[in-house]
Amino acid sequence: MEFVKAKGLPLPALAVYGSGVCLLAGGLSVLLGVWPDLGSLVLAVFLVIAAVTMHNFWAQTQPQAKQNDRSHFNKNIELAGASLMLFAFFAHTSDLGLTLTGPMFSLN
Repeated sequence: MEFVKAKGLPLPALAVYGSGVCLLAGGLSVLLGVWPDLGSLVLAVFLVIAAVTMHNFWAQTQPQAKQNDRSHFNKNIELAGASLMLFAFFAHTSDLGLTLTGPMFSLN
């Protein structure tokens, strides 16, 4: 909570709990196979937003803090890319095997 306050986001408690809900819902959706394409898309959107708002390395003045934020920024963008790959995989085929529902979106 203090990290979110330090970054200057409005309503830090709502941001922390909202991010937890997004991560939990998206992760469980992919894990359990209930609209996994939607879950992976939720994760990708969250990760990009978190990278830009929480790990803005370009605003840092201290070299060590800048490097730390750059590392976390890159990690979030990489994970967002992996989530988009999962989205494309799940949305491309309707026969997913180990899922409880079919895809919500279709890329065919």
